Amino acid sequence: MKPGAGSILHRMRAYCKAVWEKLQRLRAAVRAGSSGCFASQTTSFFAYLWIIAFLLAGGVLSAQSEEQGPEVTLATPHNTIYSHLYYLQPENYRPELAARTLYGLADSARAVELAIWLKQIYDGLGLYVPVQSLPRTPDYTDTLGRPRYAPFPDELPEVYVEKINGKWYYSEATVKAIPRLHREVFPLGADLFVRLMPRWGQRKVLGLALWQYVGLGLLIFVTWLVHQVLRQALRPVLRGLARMLSRVAETDPRLILRLSTVLSALLLLLLFRALLPALLLPISFSRVAMLVLRLAITLTALLLVLRVWDLVVYYLRQAAARTESRLDDQLLPILQKGGQVLIVLAGIIQVLRVLHVDVTALIAGVSIGGLAIALAAQDTVKNLIGSLMILIDQPFQVGDYVVAEGYEGTILEVGFRSTRILQIDSSVVTIPNGNLVNASVRNLGVRVFRLLNIKLGVTYDTPPELLEKFIEGLRRIILDHPRTRKEGYYVHFIEFADFSLNIMVRAQIEVRSYADELQVKEELLMSFLRLAAELGVQYAFPTQTILVEQLPGAGSLSPEYTTDPDELEARMQRFLEAYRKRYAAQGQRGDTSQA
Repeated sequence: MKPGAGSILHRMRAYCKAVWEKLQRLRAAVRAGSSGCFASQTTSFFAYLWIIAFLLAGGVLSAQSEEQGPEVTLATPHNTIYSHLYYLQPENYRPELAARTLYGLADSARAVELAIWLKQIYDGLGLYVPVQSLPRTPDYTDTLGRPRYAPFPDELPEVYVEKINGKWYYSEATVKAIPRLHREVFPLGADLFVRLMPRWGQRKVLGLALWQYVGLGLLIFVTWLVHQVLRQALRPVLRGLARMLSRVAETDPRLILRLSTVLSALLLLLLFRALLPALLLPISFSRVAMLVLRLAITLTALLLVLRVWDLVVYYLRQAAARTESRLDDQLLPILQKGGQVLIVLAGIIQVLRVLHVDVTALIAGVSIGGLAIALAAQDTVKNLIGSLMILIDQPFQVGDYVVAEGYEGTILEVGFRSTRILQIDSSVVTIPNGNLVNASVRNLGVRVFRLLNIKLGVTYDTPPELLEKFIEGLRRIILDHPRTRKEGYYVHFIEFADFSLNIMVRAQIEVRSYADELQVKEELLMSFLRLAAELGVQYAFPTQTILVEQLPGAGSLSPEYTTDPDELEARMQRFLEAYRKRYAAQGQRGDTSQA
């Protein structure tokens, strides 16, 4: 005998007994001779026959559905979950059979209600149960060795079937969690829009009822309105919060606008996802809609984190501008790009999880192929390691003037792969960090002092007294200049050269930029020229002198020098007084330039 055949025969016997009793009453009425009663009974009889025919047809159809549907044996996870879903379909609606899959419920009405709620939770979240992949073995165990199967371990970890007394049921924990999950999925109730719409709203068009179309339009309008209100309301809140956290008087309004727009959009999507299950969409519609919403929420959250990171970097940049150290200026570009890369990678992993991609297997595959990728990208890895070594060793910082790899200029940026140098002609040179870390780098930007190191050559006919006074004047120039170091300078007559008497002048200049170095050197050299002109000292240049005996009546060709000590001292003091007046204001101003 086929499953369910006994119940069908019992029902048919009951129907036949009722028909027989009706026929007996009809025969008694005929014998009594009551035509009116006969007519009434005949009408009732034929009506009753039609009812019997309909019920019998219904019983046959029910038997066909029951023969086509699964027998609720609860022998496997497949039978339990499939029976629950199958007998809650509109064409196979028998909730009392679906309720058998719930464990520990004596109240059949409550069991039916919870079984319906569980299916509504699946449909509301757009979770499509892949029936063909459900375990069909009675002795199934999960990865921990437990007789338990969860159809959606990530989305609904509390919903699972387990083997109890040799049969598979929705667990007692699942039964207890169904009311709470139903309230979370349907915060306003599953029949919200049904109660709001009149009866004509039940008519279906293209697979959806009219009330569902109206509800969808209402949801879109409400969420758009909320988005516009939140977008305007969040700006002053975010601006005040940003000021309080960063202690910065002013914030870039464009960053606040972008942040408030993305945040309001995320809240809009969350609100839409919370209210969409109330439309009771078919699983085919709900599955696609919820997947699109999950992807949109994930991408919007990713964009929101990026906007927050931009705001954090903005405040870090302002804080770095208030410090004298340039290390933070060098770290900020790397920190900004590194943070963006990590955020995007986390977002990609989350998107893959939403699409139900096995991220663990994907990461394992990437790890296996990592060696091949590393071999194919040796230069890239070399440059990344070079960036790390530059940060650790710090041979230079942003703003330093360096000479490296045949290029000379100011460091603009130290990135992940390369370093950019601004040359004197305003061109930008990009040098891979892998090459730069192995090169000899001359960092001119870390110099505390700049050096003036020259030789002054005077003519051979300069008298010793004048030469001594000239050397003394050079020393006074270095001591009186406001930007020269007063220790460690050298001014000495050092050699008899081929065509000059050479004086070495070496002094340290207290400046921090190349422009100031050139300016101070110019001031010192011009002062050397003025001192020579004041004392009558002549600078030598490469010449060949032919000495000829003095002709009768001809004067000497050698210049005449003043050697009187008092005259030389007077000239020296006159020069130094003018020199001090020239650079007195500069000494009070000091060096305010930045490297």
